[in-house]
Amino acid sequence: MMKLFFQKIGHGPTMIILHGLYGSSDNWISIARRLADIYTVYLVDQRNHGKSPHQSMHSYPLMAQDINELMVSEGIENSVFIGHSMGGKVAMQFSILYPEKVSALIIVDIGPAGYAEIDNYSPQVITHLNIMNAMLSIDFSKFTSRVEIERELAQMITDIHVRQFIMKNVQRDAENNFRWKLNLGALSKALPAIMGPISIDKNNVRSKLCNFPVLFIKGERSNYITQEQILLIKEYFPKALIESISDAGHWVHADKPETFVKMVEEFLRTIQL
Repeated sequence: MMKLFFQKIGHGPTMIILHGLYGSSDNWISIARRLADIYTVYLVDQRNHGKSPHQSMHSYPLMAQDINELMVSEGIENSVFIGHSMGGKVAMQFSILYPEKVSALIIVDIGPAGYAEIDNYSPQVITHLNIMNAMLSIDFSKFTSRVEIERELAQMITDIHVRQFIMKNVQRDAENNFRWKLNLGALSKALPAIMGPISIDKNNVRSKLCNFPVLFIKGERSNYITQEQILLIKEYFPKALIESISDAGHWVHADKPETFVKMVEEFLRTIQL
């Protein structure tokens, strides 16, 4: 059984927030605090991230199973889910495997389809290969400060916001040596699966995915929710709403937090959970 680390704040119906690749529960604290007046918010570190255990296997069905085990251990019957990027795919996968445990689904800037095979080098794949290669290239024994590590990463990760996001995964171990907080080896090997589609049997789940409200939130400047993705969203989640937040990239909640929270609150208020 996977004992995921989580933070819990607020009161009311349950909401589970799932971060994206390279992220952790800490990335969503400010958003969770805004929602904690209405919901009991669980901020989860997914396997191989944050303070949760490291495992060699990393797939969407396994991560969905992790969340189910957390809900069982916490006595949670059903929940609102917010999932960003990889976390959005976990939330979708969970809704396929355990639809009766989903009261609403909010998916942030990701779709259910894959983003081409690794060797096809789609823009999304290129971005993540570059990040992974930059992280894998770091030899921590050569550095004595975080400034030096970030300077080295800057040679391959030129976007300062992405670089600072990645730097949140640098920590010191018990011997005061730098190391990656996340399980970089497992995640790099699993990148094709992470960039791939969720696992779905179209014949058996379509009707079940109509039983709860669904909102997809797209960053206007992001290329993750493509027309191909929208076609599958409408096929898998026929009642889904798709909204866009202007001047936001893939990390929608970080680029436009106020607009993001208002959109989430309005959606949840409309469906009257």
